[in-house]
Amino acid sequence: MKKWKVALTGLALSSVTLVILSGCGSKSTGATKVDSNTITLMAPDHSDVHPKNEDLWMWKQYKKMSGVNVKWETVKDWDQKKQLILSRKTLPDAFYQTGWSNDELVKYGTQGIFQPLEKLIPKYAPNLNKLMKEDPSIKKALTTPDGHIYGLPYTGSDPMGGGRAFKLYFNKKWLDKLNLKAPTNTEELEQVLTAFVTKDPNGNGKADEQGYYMDSDQFGPLELMVKSAFGLNSAGRTAMENNYYVDDNNKLQYVFSSDKMKEVWEYEAELYKKGLIAKTAFAGVDYDKWVADAGKDVVGLFSWVGRDFIGAEAMANYVPTTILNGPNGQKGSLVTQSPVMGTSAFVITKDAKDPKKLLKWVDYFYSEKGSEFGFYGKEGVTYEVKDGKKVYVDKILNYPKGAQLGAYQYVDNVYAGFFPYLEQPEANKEIAYGREPEVYTDAPLDNLPKQILPTFMSTPDESSQLSTITTDMNKYVEQARVKFVTGKWNIDDNWDQYISQLKKIGLDQWVKIRRQQYVRYQKN
Repeated sequence: MKKWKVALTGLALSSVTLVILSGCGSKSTGATKVDSNTITLMAPDHSDVHPKNEDLWMWKQYKKMSGVNVKWETVKDWDQKKQLILSRKTLPDAFYQTGWSNDELVKYGTQGIFQPLEKLIPKYAPNLNKLMKEDPSIKKALTTPDGHIYGLPYTGSDPMGGGRAFKLYFNKKWLDKLNLKAPTNTEELEQVLTAFVTKDPNGNGKADEQGYYMDSDQFGPLELMVKSAFGLNSAGRTAMENNYYVDDNNKLQYVFSSDKMKEVWEYEAELYKKGLIAKTAFAGVDYDKWVADAGKDVVGLFSWVGRDFIGAEAMANYVPTTILNGPNGQKGSLVTQSPVMGTSAFVITKDAKDPKKLLKWVDYFYSEKGSEFGFYGKEGVTYEVKDGKKVYVDKILNYPKGAQLGAYQYVDNVYAGFFPYLEQPEANKEIAYGREPEVYTDAPLDNLPKQILPTFMSTPDESSQLSTITTDMNKYVEQARVKFVTGKWNIDDNWDQYISQLKKIGLDQWVKIRRQQYVRYQKN
């Protein structure tokens, strides 16, 4: 199952104390007792893989705990329907887990469709407020250029959690057979991949082994790791995915016009030329074929945020590398994201008569107990404690479609991501699913980027300018990547022409706007 947005979260609630937030502002992190009224929430429709929200065990339980009844409206094909929904005469009180973009938050907040929350949060969302004080980057990521907060975050403090950190996964059986160790730098990576494709490590007498091999839509994860090795991960994964990094002079730069990017593509082109990157890297293989091939033991290396992406049958065969260093002693760093993995997990609309009540209701899930409840559920019902660790009960672990979807029959914060809550550490989640946590031998938490930036908030004017430029540059870069890596374009011969075309599209204006945003973010 593809999991770009999967969030598996967790810990448990053995007992819950219901606390009424007083008018002077309680500091309690327990569940908040509010008036026994009904609130209306709109959320994505996942009823194809779990019970309807109103029938989900977690929401029935939280109704008893909070005294609040939720009238859920769920929507399929959200991205295609959200503009039509906004044209309704009356909106729901809030959007839950719907994933508005930063530009949409600014646009509809400015228009008065979404309510500003920054003045209410300190008093009516004390758990979230506590997180923002402990980590100021959370508030900075949520704050729009006009100083407002229109959406609440999907957040977590574990850099390895929430599908945030990419890794390289090497075939352990092949490493062992060839008496090799997982590589730590780009030179060793080339050596290991060469051995994989030339020394018959699967032992079938056929030259069917592939080096880096994934379905043809997934070249990006490998490139993120290589970018980090060549010094482009100075501001974290989100920055790289938004095509910028910060240089040694603290100046924002465009990734794909950098000389370092030229080195990245030169390196990837060499791997491709030698057959160490599968010839199907850009076309020809879908996800199902790739997983089937993994079951035949022909995949040497893939890159993802978790080993389970390659399928239950093969995942145990792979070991992770989290830090890839570059040539000549260049230090790499962990390819991870900001603690804020989504800025619009809970958005209160103009038609909500009592936003304070809504904040109280959702704020519980930003507490430790609320986070535990949202992932684990309740001891004796959805989980049990074994050797001091919380593990899902057998009816979840043995669910025919896997433990994750098993848990999704009871609790909400384990699938599809962008939940308004505090996510639990990745190791706890693995244990909950009955798995041993991944073991990292390269100290990822000691090798974080210099800073980890979120997606910047744009003003309406910035958004208007960036929209066309970014779309056109991204399209051109995608075409150029394929040509450079596959050798259709020569790096030395075609680089200046490539840069010239980026400038024609609008590179200089793009950089100017992004630098303004970076300066504004630093001042917040």
